[in-house]
This record gives sequence, structure tokens and C-alpha cells, in this order.
Amino acid sequence: MADNASRDGTRYGNPDINQLLELIYGDPGPAYADALDTLERTGMPKIQVSANDGRILKLLMRLASAKKVVEFGTLSGYSALWLLAGMGPVGRLWTLELEQAHAEAAGGVFERAGVADQVTQLTGDGRAQLETLSKDGPFDAVFLDADKEGYATYARWALLNLRPGGLLLADNAYLFGLLADDDEEHAEARASVLATHRLLAEHCTAACIPTPDGLAVGVRR
Repeated sequence: MADNASRDGTRYGNPDINQLLELIYGDPGPAYADALDTLERTGMPKIQVSANDGRILKLLMRLASAKKVVEFGTLSGYSALWLLAGMGPVGRLWTLELEQAHAEAAGGVFERAGVADQVTQLTGDGRAQLETLSKDGPFDAVFLDADKEGYATYARWALLNLRPGGLLLADNAYLFGLLADDDEEHAEARASVLATHRLLAEHCTAACIPTPDGLAVGVRR
């Protein structure tokens, strides 16, 4: 149920509600804290998904019975842990990270969490890894959370390498609130994210979940 204000874009979430819900849903555990501590310690940008976004990822992996998943954008491994939690002990994750230092730090997170044997890490420009990655497909889900300029390329690749019924997920689907702007500075990123939305609409049963910066979700037809 919605009202006119929420239909027009008003959101009723606030820090107090978020804090209350975190208490209810609980601390995810030390591995997740380690990923966040690693991010802080190494000076990585604090652009990881929220705990609630992570729970959504976990839930979607469980609902899709996902066992083979690709992630674009490893950072410190925080979102990867949520994806793996949804897949369970037989799941396998291929995660791509541009920055070598970030990938090495995430590798330590995976080792300490006891999931390193479930993870294949690929480092460098994600677009250069796609041909190699395709050999391990088809995949059950692909999660985009890397350079926004590359989203359309990653989405097109995903649609060719997902099984029917597989999930294509794109975080920051609102482009930090800039998706409907017309400034030149973010024109390339905006065009890429808009193209991703159009691909989802054309090739998937899809919707955009109104998380703080939007999570686009599509089920490949």
C-alpha cells in the first residue's frame, strides 16, 4: 500500500528506522565486520552496499537457487560475502576488481572468512575479462556494482551468459540521483546506466527496487 507522497517519491526511511531494523535483523557476523574494517584500514572508498542491500542480495540468491554468480566490483569483499551466503557452501563466485590492491585485500577477507575456495578473483578492466569469463558460463546471477560507464557492456554480456531465469542485478540504478539530470560531466555514465535499464526492460521481467540508490533486478526471459 502506498500514498500519494510515496508514489511521488517521498521515502519514509530515516536513520532511526534503519538503526531499529538493524537491531531486529541482527549483526551479520565477524566476517562482514572484517570486510568493513579492511575497507577502512586500507583507505578504500566507502562505496560498499549497505547491510540491508546485502540482505536483499542474499535473499535474491536464495530465491533463485543461485550456485554460479558473477560480481563486477569486489572492493573489500563485503557484497561478495552476502552473495556467497545466499548461495551456500556449494556456490561459486567470480568477482572482478579493477584495482590490484583492493583485490589483494579482499582475498585476505575471503581467506579469513573460510570461503576463498569458493571465489575466483579476476583483476583489471572488467571489459577485458569477459571472453575468459564466458567459458565458465552459463551463470545463475550477475551483479553489477563497478564503473557505471561499463554497465551497458556488462549487462549485454550478462544477457548472453545467464541461464534462462537467471538474475541480472545493477546497483546504483539511480546513478547517485543523477539518472534524470542532463549535466555533461556524467553523460557517459548516465547513458550507460540508462541503456542498462532499457536492456532489462527489453530482455527481462524487471523492476527497480527503491533502495537508497536503486537496485535494478531482472529475470532473464
